Amino acid sequence: MIEIKDLTKVYHSNAGDVKALDSVSLRVRKGEIYGIIGFSGAGKSTLIRCVNMLEKPTSGSIKVNSQEMTELSETQLRSSRQKIGMIFQHFNLLSSRTVFENIAFPLEISGVNNQEIQAKVTKLLDLVGLADKANAYPSQLSGGQKQRVGIARALANDPIVLLCDEATSALDPATTSSILELLKDINRQLDLTILMITHEMKVISEICDSVAVIEKGKIIEEGLVIDVFTQPQHPTTRRFVQTIINTDVPEKIKQRLLQKDEGQIIRISFIGDSTDEPVISTLAKQYDVDVNILYGNIDQIQDTPFGMLIIECLGPKVNCEKAVEYLRRQGLRIEVLKNVQ
Repeated sequence: MIEIKDLTKVYHSNAGDVKALDSVSLRVRKGEIYGIIGFSGAGKSTLIRCVNMLEKPTSGSIKVNSQEMTELSETQLRSSRQKIGMIFQHFNLLSSRTVFENIAFPLEISGVNNQEIQAKVTKLLDLVGLADKANAYPSQLSGGQKQRVGIARALANDPIVLLCDEATSALDPATTSSILELLKDINRQLDLTILMITHEMKVISEICDSVAVIEKGKIIEEGLVIDVFTQPQHPTTRRFVQTIINTDVPEKIKQRLLQKDEGQIIRISFIGDSTDEPVISTLAKQYDVDVNILYGNIDQIQDTPFGMLIIECLGPKVNCEKAVEYLRRQGLRIEVLKNVQ
């Protein structure tokens, strides 16, 4: 649905050139919710604004539904943008217009007749849960309600892609969750492809199928959300993951590891159905080892549970090695933190 290849954006100024995007490539599948996360200044806003050509790339290719955006004339671009909805961090509503009129605005620009506008806006108000706010003005709405208006307005022209530019950053946690739930419902009901940028890993974990991490204008890591969360490769990705999931060994446990002079210290990562398996009791029974659980936690990414255990395996070296191999055969991710005998 969205295919970006070698995208580069350079800003020129008297102080010198700034490369906001550096040969970025990524692919978003139809119907997918794809997240792009990065710290402030990483280039994520520039990237999403290049998709609908609000920012003109310096070089590279951007295809939306197989259409090369960088080759379109201004007239063609205006037409194509009607099928690319966008919602913003600060809502961008027209204060002098009611909720109904704000949602109707893009339809008016497109030349839709009044009867069709009435029917379409009424349907969208129901979709975003604001049927009773049709005649209210933005100043009378909460932040979450304003963003729901923004979402309805972005859907007015039946887009095939929805771009979300930090759409929940101005909202409190409870409102953020309700907006993310709404976006998930819209994704399912309309089979709408959603590309969203954020600096909050919690947003990625709640809604996205895939994620790309951007730093200094480059994509440094990407993949399915469950894979990136459970096996982050880049230090920056690990920093984001640590904001919601503790995958590090606690300091007290680290000190205990340093004092150990026997046994194996093993980190076990469980994903999906493997979280239900009694692997620890099986380990002790089958391989004649003593197992001491030093630390553990369990969490969930959308519908996929995952957990982490740090155990101490005590017994003859050959038995401990067989125990580790057993764990690997179960499809678990194993890391031997310390191996002393």
